[in-house]
Amino acid sequence: MWIIPRPNYSASSLWTIIFENQFFQLLKTKPNDSLLGKLANLAVVASDQHPLTYRIIYKSKPQQIIAVSNSFDIIRDHWNFLIQEIIPKILQCDDVRDQFVITKISGMANCGVEEEEDQNDQHSLKEFKTQFDIDEKLVTCFICTLPTSINVLKPTPGKMFITEDKICFYTSNPPTRIMIPFSSVNSITKENTLGFIPSAIKIKACIGPDEKTVSEFSFHFIVRDQAFDMLEQLWQYAMDQLYEATNSNDNISSPTIADRSSSLPSSSSFSDLQSIDSNNNNNNNNNNNNDNNNNIIGSSPILKPKTKQFLNIEKKNKDFQRIFKLPMDEELIQVHVCWIVRNKNSLLGELYISPNFFCIKYKERFTAKKFTTVIHVSQVESVHKSKPFLGISVLTDSLVITVISGRSITLRLFHCDEALDTMKKYCTNLQQQQHLKQQQQQQQDEYHPNLVKQQPSSPNFREKLRLETIGTNLYAQEPTIILEDEKIEKKKFEMWDNYFKKNGMDTTMSITRRLTYLTHLGIPEFFRGHIWSFTSGACFMWEKEKGYYDNLIKINDETLIENTTTTTNNNNNNINNNNYNNNLTNNNNINISGNDLFIESSEKITQAIEDIEKDVRRTFSHHPYFRDNGAGVDSLRRILIAYSRRNPTIGYCQGMNNVAGIMLLYMKEEAAFWVLCKVVELYLCDYYSKEMIGSIVDQNIFEDLCKEYLPEVFNHLERIGLPVKILSTPWFICLFVSYIPYAVATRVIDCLFLDGTTVLFQVGLAILKINKNAIIAERESEIVIELVRNKKYDIDELIDVTFQDFNGLDERIKNLRNSHKFSEIRKNHRNKMKSNSFIQNNNSNNNNSETNSPLTSTTTTNTNI
Repeated sequence: MWIIPRPNYSASSLWTIIFENQFFQLLKTKPNDSLLGKLANLAVVASDQHPLTYRIIYKSKPQQIIAVSNSFDIIRDHWNFLIQEIIPKILQCDDVRDQFVITKISGMANCGVEEEEDQNDQHSLKEFKTQFDIDEKLVTCFICTLPTSINVLKPTPGKMFITEDKICFYTSNPPTRIMIPFSSVNSITKENTLGFIPSAIKIKACIGPDEKTVSEFSFHFIVRDQAFDMLEQLWQYAMDQLYEATNSNDNISSPTIADRSSSLPSSSSFSDLQSIDSNNNNNNNNNNNNDNNNNIIGSSPILKPKTKQFLNIEKKNKDFQRIFKLPMDEELIQVHVCWIVRNKNSLLGELYISPNFFCIKYKERFTAKKFTTVIHVSQVESVHKSKPFLGISVLTDSLVITVISGRSITLRLFHCDEALDTMKKYCTNLQQQQHLKQQQQQQQDEYHPNLVKQQPSSPNFREKLRLETIGTNLYAQEPTIILEDEKIEKKKFEMWDNYFKKNGMDTTMSITRRLTYLTHLGIPEFFRGHIWSFTSGACFMWEKEKGYYDNLIKINDETLIENTTTTTNNNNNNINNNNYNNNLTNNNNINISGNDLFIESSEKITQAIEDIEKDVRRTFSHHPYFRDNGAGVDSLRRILIAYSRRNPTIGYCQGMNNVAGIMLLYMKEEAAFWVLCKVVELYLCDYYSKEMIGSIVDQNIFEDLCKEYLPEVFNHLERIGLPVKILSTPWFICLFVSYIPYAVATRVIDCLFLDGTTVLFQVGLAILKINKNAIIAERESEIVIELVRNKKYDIDELIDVTFQDFNGLDERIKNLRNSHKFSEIRKNHRNKMKSNSFIQNNNSNNNNSETNSPLTSTTTTNTNI
């Protein structure tokens, strides 16, 4: 079958050439009894699908595998198709030969993969039912090997059957059956135990007689990534199920991974846009995802291909959201291979289309320089096909996207008309949605004539999010701010200005390696609010849900007015309700956060609002903007209350006030709200929940890293009664704000939003390393805390230590996070079960004692009489 082209790393001596021409090779495996032959056999049978006897190689640089099969008839048909259909076309367009072949083969692979899988489904299901007598729905299976001390040189190939709840492995020689419940898995990691020949997936699980007995299994694959992704996804679902079961009796529980995005309210614009588009054929991925969303945690899908398809779609959506930092409910619709015309060169890349965003990813040829660009539909001024040079178009057409800032991006695509139609459709849908929202707003204003009118904080949907609409200069009032040397600041401004001119400066700005370099040097104070909103992805949430924050404020405003009206009427029945409302409306000094309103409605506000009220006055109390109930206090209060209404599951937790507070020094109120959303729901996910499981897990990870990289510091902190967790927990929860000097904390946030949460671990390790000698010399924990908080850091030194001494921790932290999280969830589940069992036993004993007590019996009788 045709496959998505992938590099061919196999040695040529392992294969026999059957056919060959200028562009392609048809190969067959060359098995023999030598050691090399045995390794070749192992490499072939350990593939991620089925033993592959034949393959077709495209002779590019590097060579690409484009087709595989066990059947010579099938592979010969593929070969003939290349001779008859592909070669004549690539002879006509030698300058774009690689691009044409890769795109064409990828398209045929996507069309043919479902048919190939369907043919293998029944056989795999029958084999699974034969070997494992369990009532489980099969998701997929992979051929792999499980080397042991007996068969390490020639392991017998077996099959890994993956169900929704278990990992099942079977091999016939010697007969071996292994079943590993996902709920018993401790870790799933990638390893390269045999060098370049097969890669391994190591699974550690508690499947012994007790929970302390851990078994290890190393399953070997050639292309293991697909298997690893599915194993990791299903393992995370097992985490969610156990987490949900643990908190099922609680009134408030954190949303699971699967339903996290759906648990948060979204603006009506996205829901309406989806309903408008629900009947469109191009939205198949979106519909499939929605169809399966209710099945993944509860009952299993009926058909195996549908389940596997859901997992693949979910993986693509999550990767799409992660790469471009998009909202967690944004779903990928189409992907097109394209060439970006940049500086008279064509760079190979991909165009991603979703209902709200058009995204581009590309890289420079022969370099590692990568670029990403995100364009919200509202920022598109026009999208159209351009006329080809001399009126002749060979294979590709050019598509020009012009944004409202005036910047144009030219793409060359094979399926230009399909992409153009889809993009135009979503642009039209957005305009319809904006018209619908305006009508709804007018109806609301007519229905609530007495509601306090506020100026919308959102820019008009056609207005780009510029510096003027995001940034503020309140940072200049910070008493502890350290201004850079004028020459250095001027040089930074020049570098950033050049970057903006080349790559844009609104939300359609491209992210390049140059941006990473400039960010690590430090963002100028004037640009910081805009860049934070952009690099965190908060501006994309803002663009997608314009008016959402204003609606939350209106809800709070309306609730407070109703509560105030009720309280006032109870205190004085002679007050006329209409006159009261009119006076309230006409009073310019009253706003939704007025102290009188909060005092009068104190009996009816939620616990979250009560907690917020305790913290807002002591947040950055040294800063003039927040001092003496200043304007900053009201803005901070509105943001925190709005988030508590957006996500009642979390409500409010200490630490959120510091995050929102520092954002208000650099950006306007609504921008700060969306950055807070991004921090709570992505960067510090599960930190602010009732169980704080995210914080607990990350502190366990940080403790492990400290033991490994800084054992002397770790042991000394333990000896003086200051475990590293106690020291670092507030660092992470507050993004280091208020726990290291202000100027250092802002530089940490610069890097955090661009590079991800790994930065928190790297900076924490760097701080401990820089202060290593001073920490070890101290014997009092309080002195150590103040030492770290008040040290005059060389910021450039701290950044260098962060990214040079502690680089490359991303994959390590990801694996540790999964392992520690499941361990913590299991521990909480066991404690909950023990607690429930203890309560039930006590209730049972109490009931028995009451039944056997003569006094209780008499009392009950008298009461009934």
